[in-house]
Amino acid sequence: MIRIAVVEDNEDLRDEVVFHLRRMGHAVTGLPDGAALDRHLAAEPADVLVLDLGLPGEDGLSVARRLGVSHPRLAIAMLTARGQLEDRLVGLDSGADIYLVKPVDMRELSAVCESLYRRLNRVEVPERPAEGWQLEVQSLELVPPGGAAILLTPTEFKLMKVLAEAAPEPARRSDLAAAMGHPELDFDFRRLETALSRLRRKIEMQSGEATTLRSARNVGYVFAAPIRLWPA
Repeated sequence: MIRIAVVEDNEDLRDEVVFHLRRMGHAVTGLPDGAALDRHLAAEPADVLVLDLGLPGEDGLSVARRLGVSHPRLAIAMLTARGQLEDRLVGLDSGADIYLVKPVDMRELSAVCESLYRRLNRVEVPERPAEGWQLEVQSLELVPPGGAAILLTPTEFKLMKVLAEAAPEPARRSDLAAAMGHPELDFDFRRLETALSRLRRKIEMQSGEATTLRSARNVGYVFAAPIRLWPA
């Protein structure tokens, strides 16, 4: 039984989502805002978070960024009426594992929650090497030497993949921008700097090690430690 927290300030919609997900066999708790979610997670863990963006108080983007650090094993499915491409990109950059636009069929939402849960709990078949950093292709995890795996968002994984493939040389800013889905000429590189800054903080906080993700002047960024994709 998958434990799902649904954060939605519209009471009628929240009750509808909770009702249908429960009918599909999940353990579901409905919550009106980020503060209620914090109280819930302090008392009971969740596997998947279904998160609206337009919440009272702290908005959904801020909630996602914060939980990406404090609850890295919590999968996040954003469910919102904001359907523009820029909204989707910002949502994914903020830590969403998937971005859904209202209205959504409850069968699709249930399948998304099940897929995210399977990804988080996938059993690794090959034995990962013990030395150096590992970037896990199947589970989207970054594993420090001798440490616990750090779950990456899809955008974070794409950036780390470019860095790992370039290492020990720096990855070019244009290649990193392309990994975020933008050609260099149309891209605001402040977004790249923001995404990499969040990724750097996430790695530092969860690995307990000084950052290995550094800027390379006039080139881009470099992951300054031995790293390999796994499986290669």
